[in-house]
Amino acid sequence: MNTPGSHRPDDPNDPPVSRPGWRGLDALRLEAEWQAQERALEQERRGLPLDPADSRLAEYRLIARALRTPAMESVPYDLAAQIVRHVEGTPAAGELLERWLLRVLATVFALAAIAVVGAYGAQWLPAFARMWPTLSPQSADWAGLLVGCLAVSLAWQGVVRLMRQDAEMPAGLA
Repeated sequence: MNTPGSHRPDDPNDPPVSRPGWRGLDALRLEAEWQAQERALEQERRGLPLDPADSRLAEYRLIARALRTPAMESVPYDLAAQIVRHVEGTPAAGELLERWLLRVLATVFALAAIAVVGAYGAQWLPAFARMWPTLSPQSADWAGLLVGCLAVSLAWQGVVRLMRQDAEMPAGLA
């Protein structure tokens, strides 16, 4: 049982009050919590009935009981292997049907798009040519500015990525 002073001074199992650095009202509150936990543990060990007047003690007893009770069902030793087999296994019939229907739908859509472009493409080309803007010398200046901004942005992203890699690298490997 954890009793104050029965362990080394920095033992985390000792009550907080016995540790150096704990003072004042906080120490009193922590000591009261410690004592409540110990009382709950002792009452739970003895199998005493719950006191309806002390809800905090009842909560600690519930925690002690839960920690003492083993899990209902243990996790299988090869759980990860079972999950991998399940994921890599053959898909269900509904999944196979859905995949094939999506492939058929994509093929029909592609064939329809090819047929429409073949039938009406000659009429669309002049319309698209009229929509294409005529480039002026000013537009070349703006395009150069856009390319420069993109280059600076990408360069900055590379610098940040390198700084992160240096920060994450262990001291012995740098």
